[in-house]
Amino acid sequence: MQLYTDPRGQAYQQIIDVAVQHSEYFVLGEKFGDAPDVDRSRYWAVLNRLEPYLEKKIVIDGDDQEDVSRIRETYRSHAFYTAGTYYWYRCCEESGQLLKQVADRLSDWIYPNLPEDLCFVKKGGGDYLYSIVHERMYGMEVTEDEAVKLMERIPGLFLKLKAHRNLDGLLDDAIRHKTDWLYISRHGLTELPDRIRKLTELRELEIFEQDVYRLPEGLFELTKLESLTIMSAELEAIPASIQKLKNLKKLNICCASSNRPAPGWKPKPKEEISLNRIPPEIGELERLEELTIQYTSIQTLPPELEKLTSLRYLNLGMGMIKQKPAFLRRMKQLKYVTVAQDSLY
Repeated sequence: MQLYTDPRGQAYQQIIDVAVQHSEYFVLGEKFGDAPDVDRSRYWAVLNRLEPYLEKKIVIDGDDQEDVSRIRETYRSHAFYTAGTYYWYRCCEESGQLLKQVADRLSDWIYPNLPEDLCFVKKGGGDYLYSIVHERMYGMEVTEDEAVKLMERIPGLFLKLKAHRNLDGLLDDAIRHKTDWLYISRHGLTELPDRIRKLTELRELEIFEQDVYRLPEGLFELTKLESLTIMSAELEAIPASIQKLKNLKKLNICCASSNRPAPGWKPKPKEEISLNRIPPEIGELERLEELTIQYTSIQTLPPELEKLTSLRYLNLGMGMIKQKPAFLRRMKQLKYVTVAQDSLY
């Protein structure tokens, strides 16, 4: 069963205790190979501290993918997905305490600061708790009932339940567990509920609902947001309130998107898409690094875009802008720019 995001702080501490109780070993990987020279002092210090609990090492040759598959099937663990050296440590109160001392969440277990991808393996094989940090994959091998009980016991542990097919159930748990990441899709929404404003810890929000036409003001109260993705068939506008998202680094808006296309479904011609302007207030997003706005009837860009000194990536593809405005050439920090008019068809 997958987690929406990895537990942090007190939730991380509690889930480590639970995993130690239900597992025989925990596994950490060394997979950096010929990585550039970086400061690995903390990395080696943690390996040294874990040495008293080391039970065995498994080395998987990078030239033998069959070896990777064989070992993964043998232990039935997400830990073994690539070549590397895998350290197996005994689960006990002392080793668990060390894991809690050196990290604050599962995503901390990543090179070069720490060995990679903390996984807990049950006696006889099979994961109890796993992480693949580069892919942002976290999960537990528990039943739905067990997951519900764990979530009641550990605020901040946010597992994907069948009950979350209902948007109210999803938002109830997202708010309670103060999630920092959320994906909303396939709920048949025509508008976003205003109580989305209660997701005060969100850093990343993805919404893929083809019939959502307007964005509520409550969305722009999520001032910790760093990444916002909106995919729909059509948006009415980008509200001026976008300027409130001062921590936003990535904004991705794609019209002509359908998450449940009927046979023969086609998007409107882009000339008929309501989204026809970028508000000048977007220039207030000082931390914005990536801006994508695709398939719209936008024909001109506000000069306030030049104020985005952190912007590195600008994608206005499949739009109606005929030529790049001169001010884009003055934005020397831009690494990628497209204003292509290519259509979907």
